[in-house]
Amino acid sequence: MKNDLDQISDLVDHYDFATNEQCFQYNECNMLLPFIQSGKPVLEIEYSIPTSKFCPQANSMNFDALAKKLELDAWREACR
Repeated sequence: MKNDLDQISDLVDHYDFATNEQCFQYNECNMLLPFIQSGKPVLEIEYSIPTSKFCPQANSMNFDALAKKLELDAWREACR
């Protein structure tokens, strides 16, 4: 599931993982916790926040998070 926060409670049982962009920037990451609580990964990407600002929280929430450039080239910086 990708970027569909409003339907997580209805759909978490039907998806193997969630992909989300910028939940830390928009303060929406808690909405993704049903995936973690169901033992399913959350893959999260930030574009404009430095990893030092979101990685500690992403790691504590057990998200697989990374920073990317908006150009979506090969560059990335993973939290773990």
